[in-house]
Amino acid sequence: MTTAKRRTPTQARATRTRTALLECAAQEFAESGYAGTTARSIALRAGAATGSFYQYFNDKDEVLLEVYAQRLTRVREAAEKLLALPALQSSSVEQSRAALGSVIQLVIDLHRDDPKLHAVITEREHADVRMREHTQRANGALVHGIGQLLTQLGYTGDVLSRAFLILHMVEGSVHAHVLGEPMVSDRRFKRDLVEAVEALALKR
Repeated sequence: MTTAKRRTPTQARATRTRTALLECAAQEFAESGYAGTTARSIALRAGAATGSFYQYFNDKDEVLLEVYAQRLTRVREAAEKLLALPALQSSSVEQSRAALGSVIQLVIDLHRDDPKLHAVITEREHADVRMREHTQRANGALVHGIGQLLTQLGYTGDVLSRAFLILHMVEGSVHAHVLGEPMVSDRRFKRDLVEAVEALALKR
């Protein structure tokens, strides 16, 4: 199926309208879920006509995809910034653990930022190949960043495999802790996850 090319805003008012539609789409998906969200409900929340929605987006899947892409960009940029911290490469155990704890806290905060929207996105990833492709690209960039850090720390094993394992151990553990039924406090969770990642990063 082909997708109709939609209008790209060139004037300030049009840009504001499109931005408002994106922001309101995120709120609508979080509050009403995927099935309960429509182009009309998004436009209504944004104070725009439904026709305005279709000037910029083909359907609700397209706007959700862009909301997701924006979130992934923020996650990737924040994670890459933290992964570059000198403290992570420090010979001081205390400094490197504190920096690693900051990275894990970032992942926790991002999951807690809007758990209902996160749940909608997780649901739609199984149905929308475009969302899976966004996830794969973002994860690839993060695995690359973790791999570079492992190399700088002197890891001499299979860097790609170990980086992949660390990324998904942190993501999966945080997902279960924040969005599932946590069995321990944040403090205990972070302490043991830091130790687990540290062991994986340093064990040859």
